Amino acid sequence: MYTQIKRFLFGNPLQSHLEEHERLSIFLGLAVFASDALSSTAYATEEILIALVGTVYAVQANLLSLPVAIAIALLIAIVVTSYRQVIHAYPDGGGAYVVAKDNIGVIPCLIAGAALLLDYILTVAVSISAGVAALTSTGLVSVRISVPLSVFLVFVMTLINLRGVRESGKVIAIPAYTFIASIYIMLALGIWESIHGIAPVSHTIVATASATTTTNLVLNMTLILILLKAFSHGCAALTGIEAVSNGVRAFKEPAPVNANRTMVLMGVILGSMFIGITYLAFAFHIYPNPNETVVSQVARHTFGGSSPMYFVVQVSTMIILVLAANTSYAGFPRLASLLAYDGFLPRQLMNLGDRLVFSNGIILLGLVSGLLIILYQANTNALIPLYAVGVFMSFTLAQAGMVIHHRRHKAKDWQMAIVIKAVGCVATGLVTILLAVEKFAEGAWIVLLAIPLMIFVFLKIYYHYKSIAKQLALPVGAYYPKAIEHTALVLVSSLNRGTIPALEYAKTISEKVEAVHVELNPIATNNLKKAWSEWGSGIPLVILKSPYRSITEPLMEYISEVEGRYEEDLVTIIVPEFVTKKFWHNLLHNQTAIQIKAMLRNSKGKVVTTVRYYLEE
Repeated sequence: MYTQIKRFLFGNPLQSHLEEHERLSIFLGLAVFASDALSSTAYATEEILIALVGTVYAVQANLLSLPVAIAIALLIAIVVTSYRQVIHAYPDGGGAYVVAKDNIGVIPCLIAGAALLLDYILTVAVSISAGVAALTSTGLVSVRISVPLSVFLVFVMTLINLRGVRESGKVIAIPAYTFIASIYIMLALGIWESIHGIAPVSHTIVATASATTTTNLVLNMTLILILLKAFSHGCAALTGIEAVSNGVRAFKEPAPVNANRTMVLMGVILGSMFIGITYLAFAFHIYPNPNETVVSQVARHTFGGSSPMYFVVQVSTMIILVLAANTSYAGFPRLASLLAYDGFLPRQLMNLGDRLVFSNGIILLGLVSGLLIILYQANTNALIPLYAVGVFMSFTLAQAGMVIHHRRHKAKDWQMAIVIKAVGCVATGLVTILLAVEKFAEGAWIVLLAIPLMIFVFLKIYYHYKSIAKQLALPVGAYYPKAIEHTALVLVSSLNRGTIPALEYAKTISEKVEAVHVELNPIATNNLKKAWSEWGSGIPLVILKSPYRSITEPLMEYISEVEGRYEEDLVTIIVPEFVTKKFWHNLLHNQTAIQIKAMLRNSKGKVVTTVRYYLEE
């Protein structure tokens, strides 16, 4: 039944040689890896306006959003250019983690790895929460069901991605390109309306006369701080840019070329959509509204609230925000597999599942992000302050590592590459500090605390694996296996058809066999003694008294006694166990065999084996 359900939900298993066919074209790759970055245009402008409103006049806030958006667009161009060179230098993927590991050191690479893993988790939580917010903005869905709806969508996204990379790409392609097309239609019509005077574009800024130079200086410094705050909030537009470089191997060959082209397309679309939405918010005098997103207001002004295109924009925005989580489902498992391969995460995360995806990583991402949505009640504004710090930390480490890489290898145009990386490193480094300071009290402290804790866990796992490898290493020199004598103890609660195979097995592996029974019920013990003379196979029966009705204590004492009696022998404990045909039948029986095996698991120098008898009904 389990297998049938699994095949229905996830599809039939794929053979390993089909992995190449599961890779993505540029068309599907843009949908899978760029959805996170492109979807950020749905809330990046709003984040700028939220930061500005309340610190300056509303009309000034609206106007100041434009230079802030242009500055962020320039930073997008720098980061995209930088990550294109990362793809060229590290065509096997891994992004900031691999770059930092290769060029800076273990701790920096773990910082990058922890920051990126957190970013992916937060991407799922933020994207799905924002998508549900876009849906509730239409008034068609109640805000009260935001949390359960968000958690359900996490489950759906997890299920889709467990079916395979290419299948998830096919699912996301149509809504992704519908979103891009609808936003460009909205921008084209909105800009046309503003140019032809259909939308009001004049903004009157109230000028305040300054009496002294000191007053001017204070005002200028205040304005700079306000702009920096808005800039840090709007940098949410850059989240997800690094995803393409992390997942280069997900693309069809030539993978680096296709990944680079996807990166350029993503940068152009992201920058133009972000600037366009910010301009229309300025042109239409739009400000943040807790009951309606900025994109919804722009679409309403452009098309009219009852227009079909308004609902196309809203629904496609909602879907792309939800499906933007797909970027994390593509990136998180791959990054986790690299960390696991290097010994910093459990080895289970490096294994491909039936559908040639890192299933364990996908499931882990779904569980953690769903928990995060519940903890933060699907509140996008509460989650976003946690969001961007880790992203820019990884940006900075990646570009710092690439500066060292170019200096070391000195490939063609390496001087120009260093300049680009250095500028990007300084810019993203300053943004990292700004975000950490600006958003510290809003929740960024959680990320700054979580990253060191994650690094601590990474190192503990790493040293555990190193210790295991050292203990399991083969001895130096020739080794000749020794012949081992067994003393077999068969644990018997009663004599029945399920016990006989265990007794027979014991006689095949050793001449020294004993059956051991712990007396809990004198009547049952007497019945066992009566049947033993006929069915006991000539094996001596040892009865252990248990005045406190405990199985474990007398059993462990007797096993220790046998070990002392036969010091050179290996004691083998054989546990008879019957297996029911239906899983719910297990609830009707004592699970004594499981308890005994669990008790003996941590007991050194013993072999514990089970002989099963399968019931037919």
